[in-house]
Amino acid sequence: MHSRLSFLLATLLISSIPAAAQPKTESSATIFTIQVASFPDLNEAEMYAARLAASGEQALCDTVGIDGRGRWTRVFIGMFDTAQAAKQYGDALRTRGVITAYFVKRASPTLSLTRPRRVMFTESRNESSRGAATVRPSEIVLPQARPIMNLPSIRLSPGNRKKVSSANRRGLSVNCISDSHDVTALPVSKAPALQLAPKFDLSLVPRPDPVGLAFRLVTAEQRMGSGSPDSRYGLWIGGDRAEGVSRLRWIAGRGNYELVKIDPDGHVRLDKKALARAAGLRESKVEDPLRVLQYITSNEGLLLLVQITEGRLRYLLHVAKQAPTASRAVETTGSINLDNNVDSRINPYRKNGKKLDEERPPQGFDSLIGLNPVARWFNLSTNSWVQGGEIVFHELAEAHAKLEFGLDYLDHGLRLGAHATALQREARLKNQRPDVDIVMTVGSNRLLRTEEEIRLFYAESGAINQR
Repeated sequence: MHSRLSFLLATLLISSIPAAAQPKTESSATIFTIQVASFPDLNEAEMYAARLAASGEQALCDTVGIDGRGRWTRVFIGMFDTAQAAKQYGDALRTRGVITAYFVKRASPTLSLTRPRRVMFTESRNESSRGAATVRPSEIVLPQARPIMNLPSIRLSPGNRKKVSSANRRGLSVNCISDSHDVTALPVSKAPALQLAPKFDLSLVPRPDPVGLAFRLVTAEQRMGSGSPDSRYGLWIGGDRAEGVSRLRWIAGRGNYELVKIDPDGHVRLDKKALARAAGLRESKVEDPLRVLQYITSNEGLLLLVQITEGRLRYLLHVAKQAPTASRAVETTGSINLDNNVDSRINPYRKNGKKLDEERPPQGFDSLIGLNPVARWFNLSTNSWVQGGEIVFHELAEAHAKLEFGLDYLDHGLRLGAHATALQREARLKNQRPDVDIVMTVGSNRLLRTEEEIRLFYAESGAINQR
């Protein structure tokens, strides 16, 4: 009697404890996972898990025995704190096309999904229907994936089964394990052989002309705003063409004489093939245009010729005792350099500083350089004759500075004029050719206009530097 009273008293005390004070049940630690497939064949489950792994998903497998239906291998993805989170992830996988169907299941966070277990069902009667037949739950079958490749299996010993199961829980591999001693693990599959296109000969791919591209790099800013692309630009030689070509080849320098060509109409052009050879181009390479550009810019004379012959303007070098202008032919005592720009040396009382027609180049040209082929310059600073090619180099550099940069002939404050700019380019040319005794035009120069003046100068001066 006393023991029965003690039992009733203990029952009342337990029932009076608040729910918050009771220990947490196992369900409070329940987590959720997504079952995405179920297969009666273990090999098919492995194939499906491998396809999920290739999609970037860590799949886990669980082989169970179902009463009356045999052994089934279920495939799961992920572990989630709430069923809603699991559902959202499942919907995302279905939207991406990774899976076609799924349902959410509860799973313990410490549950090894790779450990086989057997699920047994007991008969129960549906009380809502009288005399109804026995209802036996069955395995829900999700779409079965076709094998995507034949994978070899790895036989694991029973002692390694715990290691494989632990690795699965940490998401390190994908394994499907049965409850037998022979355990199969999915290895890393080899990539299938790709049917690639036949080998293509890259030498057949057309490449841009490296010399032409180098020319465009030199004159890119000059070409902006130029006229019609069909209009002819560059440099023409009038008068004594042979003398003009000879002086231009001196400007190009030794080893580059053959680069300078002249058409029947006097148009000067640079031989691209000869320039490619001079720059050392052999087999076609991507860096060829930059090599040509480096070769051009290392030679101030060649650089000036590219700027003049490939620029957007038209220059006329007329080698004769008379040169044509916009109105009439004028006498060339030494050299003249005419363009259409306003010049500060022009009479300031002239209306708007506008030049007369005889002070401008002939129609169709932006610049005229007239040169007397007989005239010679003697530099008093060095007591030496100035080379004829050096005179043409100075005049071309001066014309280029006036037209391309909009410079006046004279300096204006800190801004150099076209004449000073040409002298700077002369200095660079001399420094680049230490083996050539170049006499610059800087300083005072005595102009000898005729052959008679030259003979008298020799007679009066006696021994002078003939360089």
